[in-house]
Amino acid sequence: MDDSWKLPRRVVASVIAAGIMSFSGVVVESSMNVTFPSLMREFGIDTATVQWITTGYLLVLSVIIPMSSYLRRRFTMRALFVAGASCFLAGTLTAALAPAFPVLLAGRLVQGVGTGVALPLMFNIILEQVPRKNMGLMIGIANFITSTAPAIGPSLGGFLVSVLSWRAVFWVLVPLVAASFALGAACIRQSTTSGRPSLDVCGLIMLAVGFASFIFAA
Repeated sequence: MDDSWKLPRRVVASVIAAGIMSFSGVVVESSMNVTFPSLMREFGIDTATVQWITTGYLLVLSVIIPMSSYLRRRFTMRALFVAGASCFLAGTLTAALAPAFPVLLAGRLVQGVGTGVALPLMFNIILEQVPRKNMGLMIGIANFITSTAPAIGPSLGGFLVSVLSWRAVFWVLVPLVAASFALGAACIRQSTTSGRPSLDVCGLIMLAVGFASFIFAA
């Protein structure tokens, strides 16, 4: 193969690190759907309550992801990744050790913050740092990561619940996220200059209220 088509190792490692985070976030979201009966029995909650494990997570995603443009211009990619990975790891450990449902829900919400940062960051790295001739391939790989995770999640969740417990869904992610954290912290670099753009706080609040209203109306 022509050497001109080879990608810099640092860029490949950066995409892999963000990809692992994105994959973990989507996998855990779909895996938790099959754990609802176990959670209802252990915590003594009803269906309407346990659904917040997924609903709350997706609500946080819907607020964080639209902020990605502001965050990318305000902070460096490495700082964003470290913050996102730290949130996801903290949320995963909190959920895995949760003694009560509110603690589990809090862990899931913190996980949502980490995934909301990691998902757009993976594509930002590709669009800004991958050479144009390789961009189609890398975007395809990124889409493959996000599209296969929902198919793997329910099977993985069902297997872990039947063999171990619902907590195993979180524990299996810990080494993956830790490896992603180390790889991203070492390899992700900034390719553009960060600044101090203004954040439309009013618009962000309205967005959050709007999504929450749709959820409660349904």
